[in-house]
Amino acid sequence: MGCAFLYTAVALILLTWEGNLICRGIFHLSGLKDSIAHLPTAAHNAGRWIGVFERLILATGIIVHSWEILAAVIALKTVARFKDMDERNFAEYFLVGSLFSILWTMLATSAWIAYDHNAGIDLRKHTEQWLGI
Repeated sequence: MGCAFLYTAVALILLTWEGNLICRGIFHLSGLKDSIAHLPTAAHNAGRWIGVFERLILATGIIVHSWEILAAVIALKTVARFKDMDERNFAEYFLVGSLFSILWTMLATSAWIAYDHNAGIDLRKHTEQWLGI
């Protein structure tokens, strides 16, 4: 059981903080980092927290087989930034960040689930039983 906490903690760190680091690296390498240079620092920090919560919510959706959560997250993000989408650079920044978050969450959560299924407590099976899926 203690091992389950360890690999779950590793998965959560990969999803959240490591995801932010990789995303920032992608923005830097692609030149999209300059697209948000005009925004105040508070907006940058808010974006990082939004990314963390986004990936956690998406991971929850993957674990419980609810792909509607993916659609809801994208819809909420789009509505929140709809006015900013007229600016091409920001739209590209937004799309790259969102698509990275989705891809990263799918990869990290799939690895987490696979490891948990083969060597752990099979959290997904217990979640499915608990939810009656």
